[in-house]
Amino acid sequence: MSLGKTSLAAVLIGLCVSATADDSAVTVGSTSYSTSIAVRSGDKPMRLKLTGAVMRTKWTFNVYSIASYVQEGTAVPTPESLARAAVPKKLCLTFERAVASADLAKSFRESVAMNHPAPAFAAELDALADYFDAHPVSKGSSIWLSSEPKGGFQCQLHGAPAVTIPNDAFARAVWEVYLGPKNLGSAIKTGLTSRL
Repeated sequence: MSLGKTSLAAVLIGLCVSATADDSAVTVGSTSYSTSIAVRSGDKPMRLKLTGAVMRTKWTFNVYSIASYVQEGTAVPTPESLARAAVPKKLCLTFERAVASADLAKSFRESVAMNHPAPAFAAELDALADYFDAHPVSKGSSIWLSSEPKGGFQCQLHGAPAVTIPNDAFARAVWEVYLGPKNLGSAIKTGLTSRL
């Protein structure tokens, strides 16, 4: 990873986990998410706007908060159009508890399979499982999921190198987990698009 990408990752992680008390942040669980973040897409600086943030629960337990960002000025009037949008966008997952790497990988496999049954994206999901195995999450950990047009999908745990999966269709499939026709639930879909 280049120094520029490392610096960008550090800035993004800081935005994901730092708390602020003004109108420029939305708090979900123990995390405050900035309503706008500065990023680079290739050599081009740009801003991404927060489209919404929500808590992911399982069996009444808070698992992680998640925030969705998309390039400012992008017309995405519906959750489905946000999932399909071929523009820079990010999801930030901040964990409220430790999650075993095998459980996280299994959850991603099952979630992607809601819209794309196995064996779709088997190699990509294997790469993601390997990444989670090498970089376990604990309470307070943040993971950035990124989609760049013609750049595929990237996953980066705070303090760790990123893994890039050069498949735009896989990136879209990950966004569909939260915003697609079959998703993790209407509360998540609505929460992640509450600021559109």
